[in-house]
Amino acid sequence: MRALVLIGCLLMSWNAISSPIPDFPFVTVTGESSRKVTPDTAVVGIEIVTYSESADKAFEKLNNTAAKLLSILEKYKVSTDNITSHQLVKDTKRARENNGYSKLDILGYEFTQVFEIRLDKLEHYSEIADEISKMDNVKGLKSEFDVSNREEIEVELIGLAGKNAKLKAKKMALGLDVKLGSVFAINDTGSYKSFFATFGLDNDRVIAFGMPPIDSSFFVPKHIEISKTINVLYKLTP
Repeated sequence: MRALVLIGCLLMSWNAISSPIPDFPFVTVTGESSRKVTPDTAVVGIEIVTYSESADKAFEKLNNTAAKLLSILEKYKVSTDNITSHQLVKDTKRARENNGYSKLDILGYEFTQVFEIRLDKLEHYSEIADEISKMDNVKGLKSEFDVSNREEIEVELIGLAGKNAKLKAKKMALGLDVKLGSVFAINDTGSYKSFFATFGLDNDRVIAFGMPPIDSSFFVPKHIEISKTINVLYKLTP
């Protein structure tokens, strides 16, 4: 059971802290809930990287690659509104002396641009990922899958996490022969650090949740897991 119990009346002075700890007995608990769901959307991220001894040629390669990317997406009816291009980066490549300190002649120029593609449907995901991965000058294909009704699911999960937290708090209060009072504070950031910062305390434990990006995946996962974590502070009474 992951729970942090702080019980007792703290009489110490907290003048050096911006927000004082509550001056009544309390217990804090973490409530968790999760659900496996079938993804129906995805965000695909790629980098286009081109190089040439001539800046003009390197830039032309990048434009040609971007045009081919747009052509692929158009074929699968991906709206241009779902395509985001980020800032273009130009890097001058120079020769160096053996000691690595003196910059010498220019060898060439490298252009890099990141694109994000939002797929509202996954019907053609595998074909799109496959064609993009086979393109020249493209690297770093990453996909992050999601569901279109995430907000609705998260609201339900927060409710379930709250019930889970209350059950934990009741068990601890019973074991300590005290009564569980009202809720004093709730935090759903998934981190004790920000939770106790409210009361001038700190804790380095961070609870992570969410679906990490998947590198170079040509297949849609059968399920992804959505989870929510909340921290609740209950008052205690004798």
